[in-house]
Amino acid sequence: MKTNLPEPTLASNQSYTRNEAIFTRQTRATGTGLRRVAAERFGQLVALKARIAANLEKEFTGTIGAPLIRQIVTEAEALAATTPFPALLLPALAEEKAHNAAKWSVRQQIIRNHSLTLAA
Repeated sequence: MKTNLPEPTLASNQSYTRNEAIFTRQTRATGTGLRRVAAERFGQLVALKARIAANLEKEFTGTIGAPLIRQIVTEAEALAATTPFPALLLPALAEEKAHNAAKWSVRQQIIRNHSLTLAA
């Protein structure tokens, strides 16, 4: 694989050995590869969050709005990031948070209705 990284010059620094120069070049190339892999994983995480949000929006239509669903997924992602397996736990955490938000929304609606009844 050819990279556009500059080759370390052996003549400019006599302390470099041939193996050190090769290692330095490989490390630089690997760093680029790691950035590429990290970017791919980030893209997969964004796609996973979008799928989770779409599924939760379908499940909780009329109870929880789309902005709250996005916030729920973002909070679940932050919580999942503290675990050893964030992608594995993200869907379950998001669903649990959505269920709690739906219960809260229903309870708020009951309180509003009860307040309107008392005010009338």
